[in-house]
Formats: sequence, structure tokens, C-alpha cells
Amino acid sequence: MKIYYIVSSFDEGGAEFIISDIIQFLMKMGHSVTLFGCIPRNKEATILLEKNNIPYYLLSENNQNRYKSTYSLHKFVKHSPPDLLWTSLTRATVDGQLVGLWNHIPVVSWKHSANSLSFRLFKTILMQKLTQLWIADSTGVSYFLKSKMKVSPDRIMKWPLFKNPPNLPKASIWDGKGIFHIGSVGRLHPVKNFSLMIKAIGYINYHYPKIGKRIKLSIVGAGKERKKLENLIHLLNVKNVELLGFSNNVMDFLSNLHLYLQTSIYEGLCIAVHEALAVGIPVISTDVGEMQYSFRNNDIGTLIFKNSPEILAEQILDFFYYPEKTQIYSKNARLYMEQHYSQESFEEAGNAILNHIENIIIPRYRGLK
Repeated sequence: MKIYYIVSSFDEGGAEFIISDIIQFLMKMGHSVTLFGCIPRNKEATILLEKNNIPYYLLSENNQNRYKSTYSLHKFVKHSPPDLLWTSLTRATVDGQLVGLWNHIPVVSWKHSANSLSFRLFKTILMQKLTQLWIADSTGVSYFLKSKMKVSPDRIMKWPLFKNPPNLPKASIWDGKGIFHIGSVGRLHPVKNFSLMIKAIGYINYHYPKIGKRIKLSIVGAGKERKKLENLIHLLNVKNVELLGFSNNVMDFLSNLHLYLQTSIYEGLCIAVHEALAVGIPVISTDVGEMQYSFRNNDIGTLIFKNSPEILAEQILDFFYYPEKTQIYSKNARLYMEQHYSQESFEEAGNAILNHIENIIIPRYRGLK
């Protein structure tokens, strides 16, 4: 197949950073893939693309008219029609759906998060039938597509967007001595709710000052919330919290942690959490995304059910006080990831989707079945 793969931007989010793996897999399976980005944003994701020799085209610049990217994609398609438009994230999906409709080309779309809080969802519900196949990156997103976006089950398939990287480092297992190093990775955006982590550390420092001196929180990521988070750190005087900025070597950062936090308001699979688990780091997460399913019956992480600094702080302290708990969860996390997110399972899910597209979607769309 000739595939045009369209992403909303080349920002530093998890969905953007998995692009290289997906495109390399599609090409390995013998397909021709051309990558487009609707807008560049901060272009952090292009570092991996360039490292893996994957070319890309920009459909518009950051401050141009919203539908400049739609028009540019339409021009590409008219000049050289593909067999399939494959979209990732909302803006790219809307562009792909419109261009696919105008040019009678089938559209396959990723859904990466269970976000029901924005106007974008309403717009996507209205247009969801313009996508012939929705691909959920997790169990929770699959349920969201069915229950909230009203997509029929026969138009949904699941492909978990993570596979264990080769040569994984091992986490620094907490032994109760020295500094208890906590961390998180993600774009500095309100949806990631990093302020909850900072407030939890402030709570520990105030109520348990001796322990606070033995805890450090490091946050890796860039984004528009940096100034706000810096102000909160200053206001609470939490000197044991640091904002490290963007990093293109996340695995090395993770390997030095004892505990990982994910306080998002909503998520899908959440690549960062699964990277932490793969390294062998216990996770505390809000009850969102894939974590609400995988953590319930597996001692790999802990869920919190309220947006409460106090509750998060007490869960952090539970791992701090009981090193043996950290050790058990760390061992279980690595085993869980080996069992559920191998290279083989990643390719098996991808092949099932490709077979469905080639044998069902495209023939049906062309009126051959």
C-alpha cells in the first residue's frame, strides 16, 4: 500500500515519539509511507525521525490559517493519490477525514486518549463515520470510542503503542538509604497536572520535614506551563523539586529513579508510564487511561482516585517507608512489561490491523466487496 501518515504536530508528546517505530514497522511490512505534520510546534519529535532517517513534510507553519494544512494535504493527494490516509491526533484526523472524503480515499485514525472535556470531542463525534477504522492505543481508549464517540465495535481495533526497547537499563531499587528519587516525564501542559505532584511534595516537606530532606522530585519535559510551575515551586518553597526541561535520553533519566508519578487528568496508553514500568520503576498514577485497568490486579503501580496532594503524598510515603514494597513492585513491573509488550506482540497487533485494512477496508471502500 501507498500510505500517507499524518500527525497533528511534531511536539514532544508520547504519540509523536512513537512515530518512528510505527513507520519503520509499516515499511518493514513492505508498504510505502510518507509522513506529514500539520504544524511543527516545537519539533522535538523530529530528533528521533532524523536519527532514524525518516523524512517528513510540513503542511503549514505554526501561525498560519488553521485550514492551510488541510489545503496542503489536499494538494499532495490530488497530485499523487495514496491508497490510505492514516492519521494521528485530532487535528490530523480532521484534515485526513476531509481530504479523504473529497478524494474518495479511505481513512484510518489513531485514538490516543480518552478526552471528553473539549469541543474537539463533539467535532470528532460528528465526523467519526468519516474514518473507516479507528485504532485504540489501549483498552480504555477502545471503551471510550464505543461508549462516548459511538463508534461501532466492528470499526475499532486495538494496537498498544509500546514495545519494550532493547538493552533496557534497570532502575535504581530503593533500599531505604540516601535520597528517595521520584520522577515524571511529559510536556508541561495542564492535562498532565504536574502541580499536583509539586503540592504533594510541599505537603511532605511541611508535615514531615525530616523525610522531605530525603526526597527529590525531578520533572523532565518542556511546555507552556513551565513558568506557572516555577512560580508554584517558588511559592511553596519546595527546593527538592526540579524542572529539567526536554531530554532525548529519557531511559537514562528513568534508570536513576525509585518511583514514577503520573497525575494526568486523562490519558490513553501513556508511553511514559510504560517506559518507567519497563525499566522496573513502581508507578503512582491517577485513575486514568490504561493504568486504571493494568494496576487493579497487578502489583506494579498504585492508583489514586482524587485530585488530592495529601492522598498522593501518603502514597509516596508508603513506598518511602517500605523499601520491600518498592522492590516487589519493581520486579513485577519488569515481568509484566515483558509479558504484555514484547516486540512480537507489537508486530502481531500491527499485522492484524494491516491485514484488516488490505482485505476488508480498501476493497469495501473501492466497492470490490
